[in-house]
Amino acid sequence: MNFFTIALGLILMLSIAARADVKDVQQSGAGMADDFIRFVEDENGDSLQTAVARYISSTGVIVDLVGAVHIADKKYFDALNSRFKNYDAVLYELVGRPVELREELKAGDGAGKLQWLGQMQETMRKKLALESQLQCINYKARNFIHADMSMEGFFDSQKEKKENFLTLWMKAAIAQTVTADPGKKEPGMAQLIAILMRQDSATELKRMVGREFDRVEKLMAGIESGNGTAIIGERNRHALEVMQKQIKSGKKHLAIFYGAAHLPDLEQRLLREGYKFQSSEWLKAWDIPVE
Repeated sequence: MNFFTIALGLILMLSIAARADVKDVQQSGAGMADDFIRFVEDENGDSLQTAVARYISSTGVIVDLVGAVHIADKKYFDALNSRFKNYDAVLYELVGRPVELREELKAGDGAGKLQWLGQMQETMRKKLALESQLQCINYKARNFIHADMSMEGFFDSQKEKKENFLTLWMKAAIAQTVTADPGKKEPGMAQLIAILMRQDSATELKRMVGREFDRVEKLMAGIESGNGTAIIGERNRHALEVMQKQIKSGKKHLAIFYGAAHLPDLEQRLLREGYKFQSSEWLKAWDIPVE
């Protein structure tokens, strides 16, 4: 067992469920965003960053893909709450019932099969000294629209695709082997345990996990290969169905607020529908200062 097993769990957290100190607005002539999540190492401090990418239809509808990291700095979530006020509709991910039908907002919505994910997220949140998206984002805002599958629909889709954690892990392991840097040695379990036992482990652990997140899009491309997955492709398809309904109701400026691992596939779906990429902006999710 190595660090990849834990990293996969965190990668799946990116796919289940803005005043940034540094903003880097990019214009691209390539017709698509270059990336949606990145780990930046700098002499002034490191950071995990997510993208907000903008797309415009021929009829003038604006759709922003807002990448999420489900555990992050509070100022990151505060910035997103401020940004979301400017949209006609914010389509959010949350497998299960909409927020207004829940007594408690948590990952899994009471489903035993997903409780491990919420538990893992909470454990890593505490160890990394970060905050929870579910606790910091204002999901009760009037413009928030549930755009995810029901629990029954999600599990039915997984059953149809014969998808489970083991099959996802195997596909991700193959993708990880293909994308691995042969000159870079991955941290082993002994190193991880040593860091976890240190009093100041949060900073170094953030760097380890952040570097692994830097490859998340290539890993997810491998996981999505073949017939796709329920955890990414099918939920993205459902999100765009909700988007079309909102546009037909008159909404012109929308955000799709999904885990960053969803965005490459969502982008391809938007491009196929005729949307044109306009720009991308980077927001700091984890600020890791030099010690």
